Amino acid sequence: MNILLTNDDGYKAKGIQALKNALVKKGHTVYLIAPASNRSAVSHHINMKDSLEVIKRDFNEWSCSGYPVDCVAVGVRSDFLPVKPDCIISGINKGANLGSDIVYSGTCAAARQGVMYEIPSVAVSLEHEKGFSASEDDYSFDNMAEFIARNLEKLVSLCDVSFPYAYVNVNGYSGDKITAVEFVEEVAQRSYRDRVELNAVKEGIFSTHFLPGGSTTLGGSKSDYAITEKHSVSVAKILAEENCIPINKNIGFEF
Repeated sequence: MNILLTNDDGYKAKGIQALKNALVKKGHTVYLIAPASNRSAVSHHINMKDSLEVIKRDFNEWSCSGYPVDCVAVGVRSDFLPVKPDCIISGINKGANLGSDIVYSGTCAAARQGVMYEIPSVAVSLEHEKGFSASEDDYSFDNMAEFIARNLEKLVSLCDVSFPYAYVNVNGYSGDKITAVEFVEEVAQRSYRDRVELNAVKEGIFSTHFLPGGSTTLGGSKSDYAITEKHSVSVAKILAEENCIPINKNIGFEF
C-alpha cells in the first residue's frame, strides 16, 4: 500500500517513527508528513489563511509547520506526493484517545479528515500506567506498531469513505504483548477536572494558564475505556460527521 503517515506529536516522535519502520518492513511505501512540533489537543484545526512551510527531513519524510489536518490536506489535496495514498494512519500517539478525548485529539482529527477525503484512515494511540506523568522515553511503541502493520488491511476494511464517513480508532497499553482485541460498542464519557489559573498582570490585563486535572470516566464493559483498561486493544469505528438527533418535544417557541 501507499500510506500517508502523520500524527500530532511531531515528526520526530518515537511513536510515528516506530510505526514507519514497521510498515516499511512489511513492504509498504510510506510517506510521512507530520507537524514540525507537538500539536497535541488541537482537534480539527486547519490553517486556511497562512502559508505553511514543508521541509524534507529524510527519505519520504517531511515536517509541516501546520497542524495534523494540514498535513493530511498537503498529502491528499495537492500534487506534493507522487501517488494518492491508499490509506492514512495517524499515530502512534503518546497517550490514549478514548471516549471524549477524540473531540480534542489532533491524532483523531487527522484520521477524521482522511475519511472525509474518501481515504480509509486509522488513528492509533497508547496509554501508559503512569498516565500524564509518563515521558516519551517511558513508552514502548514497537508492539503496537507491529500489530498495526500485521493487521492493516483488516483495520482499513472497517472504514467508511462515503457519507456519513467513519474512521477507526485503535487504543492499547504501552509495551503490552498484544494477545486480545475487542470491538468497541460505546464511546466512554470523560469528565475532565481541568482548571485555568488566572493572574492579574495589571489593571484590565490578565494572564492565564491551563492546568490539566485528570478525568472521571463512565462507560460499560464494552466501552473503549473499559476494554483498554483491561489491557486488550480496543478498536472503535467513529463517525466523522455527527448525525442529527430528532427533537421529539413541543418547545413552544414565541414569535
